[in-house]
Amino acid sequence: MTTTTATVASERRNVWMAAGYAGLITALLAVVFSLLFQAEQLILYVIALLLIGAGPVLGYQLSRGKIFGDWMAIVGGIVGFILLFIGWPILVGALSKEQSIGKLFLGSLLGFVLGVAVFLLLQTFFGQNPYFVGTSWVMLWAVWGGTCGAAMEAWRTEA
Repeated sequence: MTTTTATVASERRNVWMAAGYAGLITALLAVVFSLLFQAEQLILYVIALLLIGAGPVLGYQLSRGKIFGDWMAIVGGIVGFILLFIGWPILVGALSKEQSIGKLFLGSLLGFVLGVAVFLLLQTFFGQNPYFVGTSWVMLWAVWGGTCGAAMEAWRTEA
C-alpha cells in the first residue's frame, strides 16, 4: 500500500493591502479631479471623475500582483461610475470573472455610507471654511475606494 500526498497552493487574501491600494489610487484620482475642477476644464474633470471608478479595481489588481490584469473590469469601473450604486457594481461584476454583482453592490453601498460619514465628520472639524470641501471630497472617495477594494478581495470567487 502506498500513500501519496498532494499539495494545494492557496492564495492568501490580504484585505488590508487591497483596501490600502484601492483607497490610495482612488484618492489620487480624486485629487486630480479636484485640481481639474478648480481649473474649470469641463472635459478634463469629467474624464477624471469617471477615472475615480477605476481606482478600486486597479487597487484590487495591484494588491494581487496583476496590475492591468483584467481590462474589462477596469473599463466596467470607468463606465459604471456614471451611475454609482447601480452601474459600477453591475458593470464591474459582469465584466470580471471573479466578482459577484450583489457583493460588489453591498461593498459599494457600505463604502459610500462610510465615505459620507467621513465627509460630514471632516466638515464638522473644519467648520465653514470652504477650502476644505475638496479635502473632504477626496476623503469620501478614498474611503469608498478602499471599502470597495476590500470587498473585492474578501468576497472574490475563484474563477
